[in-house]
Amino acid sequence: RKLHARPSIKLSLHVSGFLLDWLCERKPGYIEMLKDMAARGQVELMGGGYYEPVLAVIPREDRLGQLNMMKTRIQDLFGQTPKGIWLTERVWDPSLPESLAEAGVEYVVVDDYHFIKSGLKKEDLSGYYVTEELGSVVKVFPGSERLRYLIPFEPADKFEQYINGMGNGGKENVAIFADDGEKFGVWPGTRRWVFDEGWLDSFLDRINSLSKRLKPVTFSEYLKKEEPLGRVYLPTTSYMEMGEWALPAEASREYTALVEEVKTWKDGDRVKRFLQGGMWRNFFAKYPEANWMHKRMLSVSRALREARSNGMEDGDLKQATRHLYKAQCNDAYWHGVFGGLYLPHLRKEIYENLIKAEGIILRSPGGSVKVEASDIDRDTFDDVTIRAEAFNLFFSPRRGGSLVEADWKPGALNIGNTLTRWFEGYHMKLKEAAGGGEGASAKSIHGAVTAKEEGLEKHLKFDIVQKTSFRESFFGSAATAEAFSSGEYLELGDFRDGKYSFELKEKGVTMKRHGQAFGLGVSITKEAIVTGADSFSMNYRVETQGNASPKDSLLGVEFSFCMPGCNGPVCHYEFPETGTTRHGLGSIGATDNLTYFSATDGYGGLRLVFTVSRPVTLWRYPVETVSLSEAGFERIYQGSSVVFVLPVRTAPEAPLEFSIGVKFESSD
Repeated sequence: RKLHARPSIKLSLHVSGFLLDWLCERKPGYIEMLKDMAARGQVELMGGGYYEPVLAVIPREDRLGQLNMMKTRIQDLFGQTPKGIWLTERVWDPSLPESLAEAGVEYVVVDDYHFIKSGLKKEDLSGYYVTEELGSVVKVFPGSERLRYLIPFEPADKFEQYINGMGNGGKENVAIFADDGEKFGVWPGTRRWVFDEGWLDSFLDRINSLSKRLKPVTFSEYLKKEEPLGRVYLPTTSYMEMGEWALPAEASREYTALVEEVKTWKDGDRVKRFLQGGMWRNFFAKYPEANWMHKRMLSVSRALREARSNGMEDGDLKQATRHLYKAQCNDAYWHGVFGGLYLPHLRKEIYENLIKAEGIILRSPGGSVKVEASDIDRDTFDDVTIRAEAFNLFFSPRRGGSLVEADWKPGALNIGNTLTRWFEGYHMKLKEAAGGGEGASAKSIHGAVTAKEEGLEKHLKFDIVQKTSFRESFFGSAATAEAFSSGEYLELGDFRDGKYSFELKEKGVTMKRHGQAFGLGVSITKEAIVTGADSFSMNYRVETQGNASPKDSLLGVEFSFCMPGCNGPVCHYEFPETGTTRHGLGSIGATDNLTYFSATDGYGGLRLVFTVSRPVTLWRYPVETVSLSEAGFERIYQGSSVVFVLPVRTAPEAPLEFSIGVKFESSD
């Protein structure tokens, strides 16, 4: 509205496809105003991937599909054909120009950081450059890092000083600003600063007051009037902070410290020019959960292309394609100063759309069971997929023979959507942030160190292995649920992350491992079998070799899950055998002599029913991470874990045998 009232201020604007859908449905007045601004030439609409994917990590066909879907939407709504795109998270890859040019993209905007890493200096960036891949040409603009931090975080007079300082003895004649819109009211403190305290009015008025020196233009208008400054080949990179976040925890911490140290050096700018962190794809190495989601997405994309070539009906094809594109939205695949991967509801949406897409593509007769082995996560080791009528199971024999994903098809829900408690480089800053709150001023979130509750450092607990299900641990009788949950127990076996051999069965898979526990030879055979349309069982046989196991030795089988309601008020355990009241999914404790219990999510409409063939002690605890978000450090529920604890005191001639059954039930 404020820009609409100042028609002389022109801009290029990108709105995500799914946000456009929401605005059309909920805020038609906004769309009408935008149409008016577009019609009078004040606004140029920019394209991009419809569901904001990182284009570099999705298949070429999906890149073109998402770009063309966005182009068509803009044409239909605003009567413009977008010439440029907003590149999600500014993740650039040298292979992109070929796809971009094929989709009719003339230009793209990245950061000046990209150009500096290719060897240019900031004074060389007063305009745009040409790049290409195998002859496919795209024009690239360098967005100013200084403007990115200045707008809207500093007073408008600082912007005027920046403009007045341009061109004095140098080549600068253009100020290029391109950044995320959430800075203007969504980031903590910015709504008060930008709107209530008048920054936006002051800034826009200042632009008008500089009309003799400053002329706002769209990117396309600039391209018509100015020639390229030259040719450039940008490296694989994103913005500077992303390079920090993408590194492994220890490297991220050291890189951040080095960058801060270099800033204090007399010739720091000369050195900093050649410093660069990790690349965006590193998130797939840093977080196995992100890699699994990404490779599952790629498998669905391949299945969709095959279905298309086999003549899938247009209606089904369009529906499955839209679900796939939604599952390519970037946010859940990475983590930095934003929640991203650490937010369960974002991961849930990825899996929901993958499951729905597969449900359309891989329709099979009711009651059928399909078992197959393939390397889904591309680690060179086969994973095992079991597809039943109401659920899918994905096992990794390489990772402790564990259950990595478990899909409940009626609800399009992956109950294995648990995030591991990983150590992050920023955890070292937590004590500095403890007890803090949102600052009184609107400063960049990249420099903010605050905490949303006191004592968060007490919740820093880390996992040795990824949080998946049906992992086996061995420990002594002194271990407790609390010690196990915090990792403060002594692991006495080599099974929880060991490699299992496997053999496919008609309705499941048998996995075996010969290893060590308590210093003795131990063999575990576990067989996952579909027992009904909505149920399966894991059948165990544990054998010791040589002498009997030491007295009071224990075996724990862990099962981790996360449902949409998380640990909310309608989510709980029930232990009918004990007569106790309900326990929340966020509770910690132990219950003896159980053979039956359930975990219910009233929000998601699912109840998991567990049965055990012999009495066990059940430990339960929440999986909670401490991570950074826009508002500071916060504690996030990532799932719940239950541990089936049994004594291992049998002789070699009397192996320990038991089974754990799991049933999916609607809780409606």
